[in-house]
Amino acid sequence: MTNTPDTPRGDIPKRFRDLTADVRQERLVRYVVRQLGLGRHFDDVLRDPYVVTHSTDATRTELLEHPEVIQALEAGIRRTF
Repeated sequence: MTNTPDTPRGDIPKRFRDLTADVRQERLVRYVVRQLGLGRHFDDVLRDPYVVTHSTDATRTELLEHPEVIQALEAGIRRTF
C-alpha cells in the first residue's frame, strides 16, 4: 500500500498541520484574553510582539470571532464604565 493523498494515511500530515494551527490559535486566544484581563487595550495587544510573531493579519482579524475574546472585551468595557 502506498502513501498517496487519496488514502487515509495521506491525510495524517494534513491533520497534524490542522491540529498545530488549532493549538497555536488557542494559545493566541488565551494570551489575548489574559492581556485584556490585565487591562490592556485591544489595539495594544494586537501590536504586541508575541501576537505579531505568532499570527497573521487574517488570524488577528479572526480573534474578534472568538467568544472568549468578546467576553474579555465586554468585561473591560464594564470595568471602564
